[in-house]
Amino acid sequence: MLLSCQGANPSSNFGLPESGSGCSGPSPCPAGRQVALSRVPAPPGSSRRSFRVHCKHPSQPDPPPPAPAALCAEAEQVEGRAGGTGLGPGLGATSRMKLDWLTQRCQLPAAQGCSRPGCFALLLVITLSLLMYPVLKSLGLQLHSAVTGSYISGTQSIAFVNCPNEQVAKDIARAIMDKKLAACVNILPKASSMYFWKGEIEEATEILLLVKTRTSRISELSDYIRSMHPFEIPEFISLPIDQGNPLYLKWMEEGVPDD
Repeated sequence: MLLSCQGANPSSNFGLPESGSGCSGPSPCPAGRQVALSRVPAPPGSSRRSFRVHCKHPSQPDPPPPAPAALCAEAEQVEGRAGGTGLGPGLGATSRMKLDWLTQRCQLPAAQGCSRPGCFALLLVITLSLLMYPVLKSLGLQLHSAVTGSYISGTQSIAFVNCPNEQVAKDIARAIMDKKLAACVNILPKASSMYFWKGEIEEATEILLLVKTRTSRISELSDYIRSMHPFEIPEFISLPIDQGNPLYLKWMEEGVPDD
């Protein structure tokens, strides 16, 4: 129960009123019990002071003033009784005023929410982390490889190129080696091929090149082969090398400069 007092004496404990200090309201305590008051902060703009009424035995000390958490808990209880969004039939004007006042004083602390600058900074950090992850991963793998001497999967690749005859295959292989676009080119024997071309099934004898190079040079290698290949649409397919003989992979890396 709340007791409103006009002109309460602020010099007593917790600013409690003394007897006959202008407090109004019926005594809620049964016979043999004393009325103990604890001050409740008044709503903004109010000239009256409110006190919480407690019934205590004469030998009991006065209760301490309620903590803000207790006020907020009470606000939740009152709001629950009121049905959350509307006042129930059992709540009168006093309960309505009490609920309004406690609701104003028990707003969620700002620390529990996310302020706009804080949310923006957090979102920026997450975005940059996602964008930088591939770069940081690559740098970490390169550092680990430099320290341990191990091979990083996918650093080297092998490309497949078909040529119409052995002479063209040798010319392309020599040109690739001269430009240091590959560490090694294998020229495989004649192979029979069947493929669709302009809606018709074609048969041909071709020479297959296996080109071993750095993965970082694949794009440049593809452009160079297409510029000199006699086919209208030359075959060029590359696959990354997952693992292999570490010494051979190291030799491939040394034979092709990085771009």
